[in-house]
Amino acid sequence: MIILLPAICQAQDINNKILMTVDGKKIQAGEFIRMYIKSAEPEKKPDLDIYLQQFIVFKLKVADAVNKGFDTTKAFRTELNGYRNQLAQDFLTDTQTKENLLKTAYQRSLTEINAWHILVAMPPDVSPEDTLKAWKKATDIKGRIIEGESFENVARSASDDQSVKINGGNLGYITGFQMIMPFEDAAYSLKKGAISDPVRTPYGYHIIKVADKRPSKGRVKVAHIMKASPPGTGDAEAKQAEDDINNIYKKLQDGSPFRNLAKQYSDHKESAVKGGELDWFGTGEVISNFAEAAFSLRDTGNYTKPIRTIYGWHIIKLLDRKAPGTFEESKSYLESKINQSYLNSISKKSFVEKLKKDYKFRINKIPYNWFIQNTDTLIIQGLKKYDRTTMPDTVLYSFANQSVTTGDFANYLEKRGPMIVTKDSLIFIDRSIEIKASDQLISYENSNLEKKYPEFRYLINEFHDGLLLFEISGKKVWNMVNEDSAGLRKYYENNKAKYLSKSGIDAKIYTLKSIKKENTLSSAFEKYSRKGNPDNRLIKKFNKKNDTLLIIKECILFRGDDPEIDKLQWVKGTQSFTRGGFPSILLIKNIVEPVPLSFKEIRGEMMTGYQEFLESEWIGQLKKKFTVKIDNLTLDEVKKKLKNE
Repeated sequence: MIILLPAICQAQDINNKILMTVDGKKIQAGEFIRMYIKSAEPEKKPDLDIYLQQFIVFKLKVADAVNKGFDTTKAFRTELNGYRNQLAQDFLTDTQTKENLLKTAYQRSLTEINAWHILVAMPPDVSPEDTLKAWKKATDIKGRIIEGESFENVARSASDDQSVKINGGNLGYITGFQMIMPFEDAAYSLKKGAISDPVRTPYGYHIIKVADKRPSKGRVKVAHIMKASPPGTGDAEAKQAEDDINNIYKKLQDGSPFRNLAKQYSDHKESAVKGGELDWFGTGEVISNFAEAAFSLRDTGNYTKPIRTIYGWHIIKLLDRKAPGTFEESKSYLESKINQSYLNSISKKSFVEKLKKDYKFRINKIPYNWFIQNTDTLIIQGLKKYDRTTMPDTVLYSFANQSVTTGDFANYLEKRGPMIVTKDSLIFIDRSIEIKASDQLISYENSNLEKKYPEFRYLINEFHDGLLLFEISGKKVWNMVNEDSAGLRKYYENNKAKYLSKSGIDAKIYTLKSIKKENTLSSAFEKYSRKGNPDNRLIKKFNKKNDTLLIIKECILFRGDDPEIDKLQWVKGTQSFTRGGFPSILLIKNIVEPVPLSFKEIRGEMMTGYQEFLESEWIGQLKKKFTVKIDNLTLDEVKKKLKNE
């Protein structure tokens, strides 16, 4: 039942007004407007009144699914929650910060830097005194370089990075996402040849030198043949590996296929089974001298001479190459890198700071100071609990309508255990509050997404209703075709007159393959027909000396079988016509009348009709079962809004 109701005009956003209720459930105008716009094809809007009726039917079906409890099943709730969690991620991050990170990352990906570094190792939670000591050591190291010592010599003598023994501090060419962010920020800010001041990272202080900058070389796909000779290999084994790779190289030059040699001789078994083929890579993603050799190849199919890396000897063949993509082309790849790295925490932290401001996050200084003063290393290590008798019984921090008491926070720290590595109570309490409050703020924001963001609410409602529609339609219509054989048979009996065979003719076609004897065929046919069946006489007349000027074809034809015959009148008797450019006569002996096709013949075709029948019956039942009330004034506003868009 559909009822149109007047409404009191209220000064509010049209999207928030109630357009209709279906079985008592309120449906906002904004949902209808969004779905109408979404359904429209470019330059062509659907008829609004027709779409309104379709929308009502859609909501009636959803109401039926809810009425039958489809929305309470475990499978439904699991799928809906999974979709909501996935969709919520886009609303629980600082999108502007993330976009800026992506743009910065893309610009950096267009430039490759040859970076050198020296590390003064230092844990992130050391005392201020130890921090100053490490900074002074790093400053002194830079002073040695400025005074003329070579960067490599200083690195080998002073760097705490163990790889310095192999590379002398040279990291090779790097690009975005390959180093920790403070290091990367410093490296990209330096000019070619410049040396940084000490740069703090979680690993300690770094002195960075930018030896070179160059445009990105893009990405390459290569195959390789490797003979292993890693560090620690004895002299005899190392010499054997070198001899082996040289013999393989000679086989290549003599014409042996690279793929076959890789499968037969390469020690890198993972790629050997694929003819030596490796995944795509860019600068900084594989060891430096391997990458440089690969990028030095100009044309696909070319291969290098044997080259040495720390893993052994390689011959590298270029399979394909691609230049850096545009920002839009690279965006999804860069986004996956952000999501896989600590850079995602930057976006999260920015988002949390915004939430703190929006929800007026406040820390109570009195209990905050109590926690700092009463937190010792035993508590930090999870070996001791707080003394509740001296603890202030109050709120530690609050935001929006949420609060965390001192007791709540103490319980959280004691249950959480030693998750923060530090001896400093101030660092421990600050980080603990940050972690707990961040999780609470994001959880609170998550719980309010439907209220705060109409677009999110519409998307969840759309998915919710779509799932229910799919389930109820399957039960009421789609599955019935296969499950309700009695109903399908009954539908056939009631509707078999709609499923008829084609009308046809039982006929003979006479065609004379001679355009010079058009009138001769007609006159001869008429003459010989007076004496009965003319076929034998016509054959004797036209097919002399065993030729086949006259062709007689006896057949049953249906509409659509022969376009030339379809043009003629389908009545008993004879008609002259031209067939393939030759004079012809059609003799229709009988008309084949359409008859109902068998159930077996039309089962597949009939299923569509049966589905439409079930759908129509179902909709009729729904309109009787559920009440639909439409607000006329809101509907008029909706029509006016959509007409002007």
